[in-house]
Amino acid sequence: MIISTADVPEPKRFARWSEILRESYFPLDLERSSNRPFAGEIATTRIKEFSLTRVRGREYRVVRTPRRIREARDEFLLISVQIDGQLWLTQDGRETTLQPGDFACSDSTRPYTAGGLDDFETLTLHVPRELWTRRFGPTELLTALAVRRDTPAGALVSGFLRQFAQIAGEVDAPAAQRFSEVALTLVTGALSDVLSERQGRHRAGRTTLLYRARALIEESLHDPALNREQVARALGISVRYLHDLFLQEDTTVCDWIWQRRLERCHRDLTDPLLAAKTVGQIACDCGFSDFSHFSRRFKGAYGLTPTEFRRRGN
Repeated sequence: MIISTADVPEPKRFARWSEILRESYFPLDLERSSNRPFAGEIATTRIKEFSLTRVRGREYRVVRTPRRIREARDEFLLISVQIDGQLWLTQDGRETTLQPGDFACSDSTRPYTAGGLDDFETLTLHVPRELWTRRFGPTELLTALAVRRDTPAGALVSGFLRQFAQIAGEVDAPAAQRFSEVALTLVTGALSDVLSERQGRHRAGRTTLLYRARALIEESLHDPALNREQVARALGISVRYLHDLFLQEDTTVCDWIWQRRLERCHRDLTDPLLAAKTVGQIACDCGFSDFSHFSRRFKGAYGLTPTEFRRRGN
């Protein structure tokens, strides 16, 4: 769906644009940065719990205030890739300016400001905040943290999201959902790289290490050899310290790996694109090597065996 201010009389365009963005995003305030004739356009694609928006605008800024946050019903993490022009973003004590190809995140549950310099275009993936925090943890370390286009991970994320935006409205819902999940994996990997680089200059805190541990696990769920020793080694910390990190979240490393593998299998068993695969193949793809053990754990989590769950078409 594309909405534009082109047919709105110029004196009323910015007021109309403010309404359009509030309807497409969530409650927020807009302020103009110049007196130039305004123009705005937004294209939105809904993807189950995700959505993609592509915004073209001219010299304005968005302000997310505590009052607007209280008015909101939904909570999102916004992953924004700069397509053209420049965008500056401030949140959680950090400020960054995005050039074409760069990306950064913002959290709708805390105040932030963002603004376009001159004419600009931005592509944003809206991720339910609860989904993100359940998988990876708090967002405070990630907001307004730019991943640059001249890094391998930044180029990969930027290119993937731009290609995804071009075909998102043309593929069926399961395929679009799967591409959204791939985007999350790529984004977490890129952010983990940036946090690792920052760790070289500042001692990593517990929250940083927990985020990186979860990101590493998410990227490695397919590996049946994945275990706490492997994760600790990749982070450069002891197994005991890794255990303590997860214990503060009332879980263990092994239980977390099991939980995420079960959730991924649960998702894949409902995916029509994987209908030709057997339950055993799907389990193997998610890192399970003992089918009987997997089946018992799946039933304990969801009340049905994987085969029964798939047969019922849940």
